[in-house]
Amino acid sequence: MASVKTLKTLGVGKGIKMDIKVNEAEPEDSINRYLMDTICTGEEALNIPPHWHKDHAEHLSVLEGRMEITLNGDKFVLKAGDPAVLVPRRAPHSIKGFIGERLVFRERPDPAGMYKAMFFNDVFSTGKFGNFWHLLRAFYDAETYVALPFYFQFFDEAFITIFGGIAHLFAPPRPETL
Repeated sequence: MASVKTLKTLGVGKGIKMDIKVNEAEPEDSINRYLMDTICTGEEALNIPPHWHKDHAEHLSVLEGRMEITLNGDKFVLKAGDPAVLVPRRAPHSIKGFIGERLVFRERPDPAGMYKAMFFNDVFSTGKFGNFWHLLRAFYDAETYVALPFYFQFFDEAFITIFGGIAHLFAPPRPETL
C-alpha cells in the first residue's frame, strides 16, 4: 500500500502509540481513507474505558495480536485475521490489550472523514491521555460519551454536556491541525 502515508504519530501511554494514516488512493468519502493504527508493545496493557459515539460508527480490526472488546455488554476476543468488528453508533464499547503481548489494531470511522484523527490528536496532544478536564472538553467537542454505570444514555449525555461545557472554561483548546 504505497499510497498509505503516516500523517502523525501520537504517544498514548507506556509502550503505546497511534499512527494516524491516510490512504491517498481512496476517495474522501471512503472509510478506508483515514486509518488510526494503535501499536502496543505489551509493556503496559491498553485499556480504553467504556464509551459510545452519538454520530458515528467504528470498524475495528486486529492486524497483529489480540484484544478483548466489550460491545453492548458482550465480551469477546478479536484476533489478527478475524473479520473487522462494526461498533454501531450509540453502542457502548471498551477495548483491552494484554500485558506482555504485542497488539496492533486499526480503527476506521464511519462516516468517513478526518474528524476521528482530529479527536485523537486532541486527546493525546500531551503524549498520553489528557487530564480529566481535558478529556471532558475533548469528548464534548467530539460527540463521544463516557458510558456511566446508570445504563441510560441520557445521563451520559448530560454528564458530558454539563462538565464538558464547564471544561471549556479552562481546559486547553482543541488543536486546529494535526
